[in-house]
Amino acid sequence: VHMLSGHSFNALLKTLEEPPFHVKFLLATTAPQKIPVTVLSRCLQFNLKRLKPSQIQAQMQYILTQEAIAYELAALTLLAYAADGSMRDGLSLLDQAIVFGNGRVSEDSVNAMLGYTEQQAVLGLLSALADGQAEPLFALIKRIAEQHVDFSALLQQIIKALHRIALFQHAPTLCGD
Repeated sequence: VHMLSGHSFNALLKTLEEPPFHVKFLLATTAPQKIPVTVLSRCLQFNLKRLKPSQIQAQMQYILTQEAIAYELAALTLLAYAADGSMRDGLSLLDQAIVFGNGRVSEDSVNAMLGYTEQQAVLGLLSALADGQAEPLFALIKRIAEQHVDFSALLQQIIKALHRIALFQHAPTLCGD
């Protein structure tokens, strides 16, 4: 709904002020700050929380099983984390992964689709950094660059890995999802 034009919001506002008795409006948005205050003041707001990756992954598994589409669990884990709490985004990514993988959802094809490098490379980079080993670090970076990996996605993977390591070190019980 936040994509409506100013004129559209004005027309909607008139309808919201005197709605037909039998009509209920459900407005959905990811950017409520873009909706005029005059419209927001006439609405009940429900802020939905993000889903856990395990919930998104379970739904993906269910759908793929029902549709008889082959998948690897590791690929669904990657997609569920990439969805960042949004089932809609997760299902969109799943559709893309099915097409990208020619009807099969594999870890390799999902990594390629998302521009990720394999988890071992991320751990190798972190290990070389922790050990202060420049030569292996640069050799690994060169190998990753030859794979045409999206480096901004790689940095996000490194940040997520460091975040999970920090969580595990200070609050191991929080690392389940």
